[in-house]
Amino acid sequence: MNQNDASQSIPILISIIPNLMGGEGHIIPYHVSVSKAANLLGWKHVAAVAPEPKIVDLPVNWQACLSSDNLELKINPIIRIFKYNDIYKFGFSIAKYLEKKILPNSKYNIIFIERFIHVQLLGLLIALCIIPKENLSVWLLYRRDTHKDKTRSIYKVLNKLIKIILKSGKFHLLTDSESLSKSLSNYFNEPVTVMPIPHTDFIDVKAVPSLTNEVICWWPGAPRAEKGWNIIKSLITSVSEEAKQICVVAANTSELSPLFNGVRVKLIPHNLSKSDYLKWLKTSNIILLPYDADAYSERTSGIFTECIIAGKIPVVTKGTWMARELYKYGMEELIIEWNQPDIIVSKIINLSKSLTVKKKIKEIHKAYQNFHSVESYAQQMQTLFDDSYNL
Repeated sequence: MNQNDASQSIPILISIIPNLMGGEGHIIPYHVSVSKAANLLGWKHVAAVAPEPKIVDLPVNWQACLSSDNLELKINPIIRIFKYNDIYKFGFSIAKYLEKKILPNSKYNIIFIERFIHVQLLGLLIALCIIPKENLSVWLLYRRDTHKDKTRSIYKVLNKLIKIILKSGKFHLLTDSESLSKSLSNYFNEPVTVMPIPHTDFIDVKAVPSLTNEVICWWPGAPRAEKGWNIIKSLITSVSEEAKQICVVAANTSELSPLFNGVRVKLIPHNLSKSDYLKWLKTSNIILLPYDADAYSERTSGIFTECIIAGKIPVVTKGTWMARELYKYGMEELIIEWNQPDIIVSKIINLSKSLTVKKKIKEIHKAYQNFHSVESYAQQMQTLFDDSYNL
């Protein structure tokens, strides 16, 4: 085999990222971890992204080449499907990138997209209709309970059409939740592979030294209703001797305003660097995850997974994916009712001191370390690849 043939045999995993969301959330860390997993396998990883003015330095092999038209504007999702021009431009930008930069360079090309809405999936279908599909695979990772959406039938049709135009075995549906896998599989009539959550490799960051005996409770991420914004607002209204022992850390955009002689509040920047994010993760005693049970009934939380990997104590809402994960390990005490702030304060303090809870966290930590890792993600990728190409 000559050098050119050898390079042609190296699989290329192509992340399609329609929206970087200003650098917020899981998107960049997730695909950086995907890149690490690809490297472990000896594959090449590239990413095609939409331009994002807030992000100056993209990772290596990431190219801002997708259409800049925002297909995620807040309009009726059914009306959005009629934005033909914008959808076509998005699809054509994918096709142009793949044809010029990727497809001539490998016999094994895998398109991977893990955050998308129906019109972006339609754009991908348009791209697939334009480009050569020899040895091309598509992996779609669904994060949300799409089977409950108004647009669920659109996703179902698009999945079927993408599968039809690809060669047999080249289409795979993925998710990162066992319960969501079952629901999506039933609705789409397709097997859905459960993937690990890979962005759990922590750099060596020291905790911020505490100058008091306060229990540091971090509510990470953007302040949103589905993440319990109203619950956190209620929690900081608690005024008692116990309440004074707690400090709630939250994004400055939450605009939390504490009461005198109550829970203390520390506001930190809305957009944290990775090192600052990890610093607060390691500094906190308790991670507050009062997420809405409907929104997170089957949907996973990367923050919850990072919390467990970091050996921290999460407190979560009954009926969420996080609660079911804790049930598996007999940690029901971390599933709480959020409607009584004073009782929550007392419970948080007790949990932070409990040796039993800390011991159980170590047990779930070991299980999570084994599955939710870059190495485990790479193993799943290899299995999918072997299935796709009958290796």
